[in-house]
Amino acid sequence: MKLQLTKNSDKPHVIKYIRDNGTETWMYSDDFFVLHDLSHYAIEKTLKYTTAFYGMLNNGMAIQDFEDRDKRNALLISDEACYAENMANLFLMEITQGDFEDFNTVSGEAFIAINQKFSLPVLKDAEIKNIRIYLKQLILQWKDLPVGSSLQLTFEN
Repeated sequence: MKLQLTKNSDKPHVIKYIRDNGTETWMYSDDFFVLHDLSHYAIEKTLKYTTAFYGMLNNGMAIQDFEDRDKRNALLISDEACYAENMANLFLMEITQGDFEDFNTVSGEAFIAINQKFSLPVLKDAEIKNIRIYLKQLILQWKDLPVGSSLQLTFEN
């Protein structure tokens, strides 16, 4: 799957998801959701997740399905999808507030508060470090991108 993030200044950004089969789903986006999607990308690519956010989109889900409460509540969510969603916001918090002293403890506490279905996700120190580095690189690429241009990323299942 390909991810195309187009930067705009006088209108919302556009995020397009081009599935392996050539079909597309897309949405208008503000800065937060661009960074949130980049966080998902860094996590899912580093951890080689195939059934989380990008896997769901690549398998035919429309991005608008996440905005529809009934459709979202009817989704079959994998453990990877649940882990990635929880961690996406935490890694973004680190960008603005600094790295957590113990990412797994913070992640575990947040995860327990939202989900009792799956076991706690525990990342290796190297995985946490690699996600942090990759996310910072992606955010810099986005910030340095000229208005009207697109950041092109590839996500392979």
